[in-house]
Amino acid sequence: MAEDYSYLGSGIVLIREWNSNEPFVEIGNVSAFTVAPQTNTIELADYQNPGGGTANRVDRVTGYNLNYTFHDFNTENFARATRGKATTVAAASVADELVVAAKGAYVPLTKLASSITTVENIAGTTEYDEGTDYRFERGMLFIPEGSTIPASVAGAANISVTYQHGELGQVEAGVTAQKFYEMQFFGANEARGGKQVRLVAHKVTGGLIESMGLIGNEFGAGSVPGALLKDSAKATGSDKSAYFYWQQEK
Repeated sequence: MAEDYSYLGSGIVLIREWNSNEPFVEIGNVSAFTVAPQTNTIELADYQNPGGGTANRVDRVTGYNLNYTFHDFNTENFARATRGKATTVAAASVADELVVAAKGAYVPLTKLASSITTVENIAGTTEYDEGTDYRFERGMLFIPEGSTIPASVAGAANISVTYQHGELGQVEAGVTAQKFYEMQFFGANEARGGKQVRLVAHKVTGGLIESMGLIGNEFGAGSVPGALLKDSAKATGSDKSAYFYWQQEK
């Protein structure tokens, strides 16, 4: 009887910039990692019989798509999938940030605040009371209708805020050119008692995240479509792929 090679996989995905000597980093919890060959079908119709049919057919490979879905919403994953740049903002105090406040409205600050020290008028002669003149909510201020903060004149800043924020991760999207990556999948085939499997993709285009679902009833997922490109340096012989290879324990 032939051995069962059924497959049910789980594992980790590692990534680094292509042609770099940087260490591979783990993407995190990945629920999908797929390689899908793309083909262009060329058919020759059977012209010899009235019933028609196909006399011959060639399926030419036009490319390989590589898609993955991540669930760790960290700045590195977002930067990679938005052609962005990730930075870490150290915890600090922000003094006298000038903002426009209006009754019944939220007042976003430059950073996500962790606490408020003071809210004053621009001249610094009047300090407003928390709970009465403003509330600290969601890392920013909310100005209730009963606040004594005067209305802004012609959209000019009317309050000064001093606050603290913790360490922040920040991604500036769309500020870098497309990059190429090397990716490796290390997994276990649960259908064969956890035997190890591995896929090595030599050169992957840095795909853009399809959507950033920030509100929903399910855990967040970032689906990133990409493609494999030819890496001629890996094709060192007629039996070596310029695209990817697969390994598995027998």
